[in-house]
Amino acid sequence: MRVHFADETFDYQTLRATAYAPYEGSSLGECLATADRIKEGEFESWHTEWRRTADRVASEAERARDEGRDETARGAFFRAHTYYRTAEFFLAGDDARRLPTYDRSRETFRAALDFLDTPVETVELPFEDTAISGYLFAPDDSEEPRPTLVCLGGFDSIAEELYFLCGVPAALERGYACFIFDGPGQGDLLRYESMRARTEWETVVGPVLDFLETEPVVDASNIALLGVSMGGFYAPRAAAFDDRVAACIAFDHCYDLWAASAYGQEAVASLFTYLPGALVNGVAALAARVDAGSRWQRQNAEWVFGTDMAGLLSTLKAYSLRDVAHRITCPTLALAGEDDHLIPLPLVYEFVDAIAGPTTLRVFEEHEGAADHCQLGNLPLAHGVIYDWLDETLT
Repeated sequence: MRVHFADETFDYQTLRATAYAPYEGSSLGECLATADRIKEGEFESWHTEWRRTADRVASEAERARDEGRDETARGAFFRAHTYYRTAEFFLAGDDARRLPTYDRSRETFRAALDFLDTPVETVELPFEDTAISGYLFAPDDSEEPRPTLVCLGGFDSIAEELYFLCGVPAALERGYACFIFDGPGQGDLLRYESMRARTEWETVVGPVLDFLETEPVVDASNIALLGVSMGGFYAPRAAAFDDRVAACIAFDHCYDLWAASAYGQEAVASLFTYLPGALVNGVAALAARVDAGSRWQRQNAEWVFGTDMAGLLSTLKAYSLRDVAHRITCPTLALAGEDDHLIPLPLVYEFVDAIAGPTTLRVFEEHEGAADHCQLGNLPLAHGVIYDWLDETLT
């Protein structure tokens, strides 16, 4: 599904921004007007133009807030959040603009929360030597225990984005409580604590579930995990080791990162594991010069995983569910897109076959407008599938 750019990476990230419009997270017109000012494949132009749009919309939000126009302020703050997050996306991890842009994305998101019609609690819960930041949403102020959805991000998401990507407003309408948060390799833990990604997400989800079990609004017997993108590895991984997980959704599936990255070119990819590290890094640097997607993947992987491209080859092999999928006994929903450019479709069949518990598979097709990675072309359709399944699965 092409939105604006010829470059696949730029175009997909534009689609990502537009996808949140159903939940006030963006405006199609603002996104396309911004994209029209961006030079194809230029990271600097991308940041400049999305930041310009974000600043303008944030000013509109602040003016509406000051004038008592609450609904207008909420929508504008939410849109500004998405535009700041998008402006930050292609910046290098050590770019001096990264933290201020991220901070603005979080500030505007939190400003929008002041105007929600449903309760939300900003949370800091102890985690190792630091704290996990998150948000607990309730469908009303009754504090009645509710089936609860815990949303896990992936390789490049932040907690605040999950409000839109996971369809938290849709979940609240159905009576679910929702918790979104940043884990290692994500959001503030990566940016302020330099906490890199890890495979053992049972060590992350465990403390989260410990916290949720103490919250009156949470029905501890009905907690589901929803993992987005690489969260489609994190959520099943946690479900394999924690029997408090009543249901698991992989949105999309992420069964084996090495197999996904090497798919169709296994022989060439394997060859790189035997080459000197300097040569591997040199080839990656050359690819980054000519392709925006390769440049971003190299830049973000070094930041998130804390390794160069030579080390990344072995790192990716650790992100596999092959040895633990048989431990997953809770009901599991796997979503996949037939045109997913990041996670090849055939791997989802291996994933559902490996799980011990009951599985449901939904493959989205091109004519549905949802065949891209994480169904960004039609999130309402994907969220309908997810929450219909949860309605039937959780007691």
